[in-house]
Amino acid sequence: MQHDTLELLISIGHYARVHRRFDEARYLFGRLALLYPRRAFPYLGLGLIELDRANYPSAALLFGRALEAVPDSVLARAWLGVCQVLEGHYALGARMLMTVADSDQPGATSMAAAFLKLPECAPFAAARVAQVEPTAASLSTIERLTIRNGY
Repeated sequence: MQHDTLELLISIGHYARVHRRFDEARYLFGRLALLYPRRAFPYLGLGLIELDRANYPSAALLFGRALEAVPDSVLARAWLGVCQVLEGHYALGARMLMTVADSDQPGATSMAAAFLKLPECAPFAAARVAQVEPTAASLSTIERLTIRNGY
């Protein structure tokens, strides 16, 4: 399929989704999933439909399918983390969102950062930072002096 045509179909699917024409959007993204089973975008579209409908378990499954198709999809990880948080699986969602926090995709990174700041996720995100950054007590005397003196 021509790249321009594919972009147009994806845009039409998202347009239908945004305007709550879920059956039409589901039909279109479902057909795209048949044509492109090893690409993430059809599953992301289907997942966003379920997310819009507040059907978080189904959305999470679809974002998981997007990750199966494209394991390094930052958007799929971000949306899966969001679904996990919305389902109340805060630790799981925070862990998933932390894998996105340093990505080079600004939309996914800012979404992950916003959800990691939620009161429900903050303890898990803070615990991860504490594990990465050594505390002064865990450093040797020479390491503390080096840090304190800026060397």
